[in-house]
Amino acid sequence: MTSTLAGKIVLITGVAHGCGRVLADAFAAEGAKIVGCDVDVEGGLAIASSVKARGEEMTFVEADVADESAMHNVVTSAVRVHGRLDCAVNNAGTETTGLIADADADVFDRLSAINIKGVLNGLKHEIRAMRANGGGSIVNMSSVTSDITAVPANGVYAATKGAVNALSKAAAVEVAASNISVNSLAFAAIDIADDMFWRFLNDQHIPPDQILSAFPMGRLGRPEELVAAVRYLLSDDARYVTGTMLVLDGGYTAV
Repeated sequence: MTSTLAGKIVLITGVAHGCGRVLADAFAAEGAKIVGCDVDVEGGLAIASSVKARGEEMTFVEADVADESAMHNVVTSAVRVHGRLDCAVNNAGTETTGLIADADADVFDRLSAINIKGVLNGLKHEIRAMRANGGGSIVNMSSVTSDITAVPANGVYAATKGAVNALSKAAAVEVAASNISVNSLAFAAIDIADDMFWRFLNDQHIPPDQILSAFPMGRLGRPEELVAAVRYLLSDDARYVTGTMLVLDGGYTAV
């Protein structure tokens, strides 16, 4: 076996920017057939157009992951176009900053709707499609700022990502007998220009050099390292890996 997604039908949420865009571009380049969704239609169509210009395959569907009917439509579209769904990356997410004592209820509700309910909506319909096809692989994108560690002014976001880890484990146990793997990827500080990590630094006025001192490897993660981690969890090489949380953080949580 080899860690490749060539020929696989891969659904990626939050595909217009950041990690989702990087994953879609990389997996399409190695021969996967991508179905991507996002609320940002312009950004989603732009990455799909770029992929198609190279002669590769990508379908873009407008969708808010917090809307279950929209996620049902995304999964249905993937099966209608390609006949099946092999892999899914529940990547769509949003962030907020601020102290818990100052938390805004409306902001919390929206964060939960996207980061928790959005993952649940994806899991629900992806699992159903994969069961019909005899199996598949799902990766839920999480963070080291979750139930693993705490960062000041990031507690509400961390709570939603802790929920993602819990959902991933529970789903893995429920669908293991159906040949479906479910894992989460808890990552930190990937050097992608429009990723939420950079927005957090800007919001908190934290100089990049200051944050680097927290990482034993002394650098940010590279986009290709993120791609490699997700590829492994989705690939046939990881068929016996389920219900786990892979940490990709340059040693940040080991200190």
